[in-house]
Amino acid sequence: MNMTLPDGIPLENDYRALLKADCFQVMEQFSDKFLAINKVVPRGYRNKWVEDPLHQWSRQWEYPFVFSRVEKVIKCEPRARILDAGSGMTFFPYYIKSQFDHVNVCCCDYDENLSRMYEQINTGMGNAVDFSVADLRSLPYEDDSFNMVYCVSVLEHTADYETIIEELYRILIPGGELVITFDVSLDGTRDISVEEGTELLIALTKRLDNKKNFPLDLKSHISASGIFTTNIAQGINAALLPWKYPAFLYRIKSLIKSGSFGTWPPPLTVFCLHLVKSNV
Repeated sequence: MNMTLPDGIPLENDYRALLKADCFQVMEQFSDKFLAINKVVPRGYRNKWVEDPLHQWSRQWEYPFVFSRVEKVIKCEPRARILDAGSGMTFFPYYIKSQFDHVNVCCCDYDENLSRMYEQINTGMGNAVDFSVADLRSLPYEDDSFNMVYCVSVLEHTADYETIIEELYRILIPGGELVITFDVSLDGTRDISVEEGTELLIALTKRLDNKKNFPLDLKSHISASGIFTTNIAQGINAALLPWKYPAFLYRIKSLIKSGSFGTWPPPLTVFCLHLVKSNV
């Protein structure tokens, strides 16, 4: 890939540049092929989320961000063991396998229906991914068993992320790496507010090293000039936004959650961070 995306909140200019980069084109081609080959298998799952995970406003940044970190780990350890925590069903673990055949890619999710889907896709793709049904608060893996764990837009939707962080810490080898991404609600009407995101970052860095010495107060990040948001994504391509039902239904949900209808589309951004488990 040869393109390391910066930690933190992406800038609009960096996001636009990524979409034109060769590395994104390669990932996009694989994703399109994956969807074409496996069109029937995850049909029911697509109804729960989206048909095309890569072409989402935040995922177009998150997946390349994660992959750039995966790539560095594999250069040091070609047979690394990597976990997609809270994986759902996407092209991404198969993309990693397509690029690094000797890597052991594992996925886990609490959805029992995914087991059958992974079995079918493994048969059709050739490069198998190991899948386990698991609660992130109690993972079925031994201590110190993964070189890297990545968790893409999961923790902001959990009520017990401190327990999950402890589990992710437990299964990482000393010196192992954790990549976390999460959405940030700029007006607090959706998961996760700026204040809650700051609490999440503090909890993460209590257990893992923040090598970049990033400020943990998200207010300092969202105040930066030119950050990427859902409003920017809508201007690039409205189809990047995941909300397919009439806006008033989502605004009513926001009213129930936060006491405010909020603006539309919901003003969100995405935060990505790479952390390391201490060798001590």
